[in-house]
Amino acid sequence: MARAMLGQELHLEAKNETGALGRVVSALSRAGVNIVHLLAYSVADRGFLQTVTGDNIKAKEILEKNIPNVKIVLRDVLIVEFENKVGMLSPVTKLLGNSNIFIDYCYGTSGDGFKIVGVFATADNKKAMTVINEATAKGQI
Repeated sequence: MARAMLGQELHLEAKNETGALGRVVSALSRAGVNIVHLLAYSVADRGFLQTVTGDNIKAKEILEKNIPNVKIVLRDVLIVEFENKVGMLSPVTKLLGNSNIFIDYCYGTSGDGFKIVGVFATADNKKAMTVINEATAKGQI
């Protein structure tokens, strides 16, 4: 069983340096912005952060004020909740592929032991949401 909904994430790019992630999450914490999902990585001298927060607009404003030379883009994403059991990602990704929906990227976490939450960027998030939710309603996932 899976449930999909549309959402947005912040995609940040800045110089990769020691302590950069700490400065970002500290600025959000001081502003009272809750981080719901997070992916951080670096490529060469660039640091990247993709995050879904409790208030993306406020988070964007805070980070633009507090992090020097940061590029921030709001991106539409698909947020999918799965049961936390072996193989649950497989039917969802297969369904998207069979529906000709390209997955640009995805990341996810399991925090409570009962569900997994995946953040997906697809070529058509709205169609992906509909396909996943219809398949779930029919008992196909």
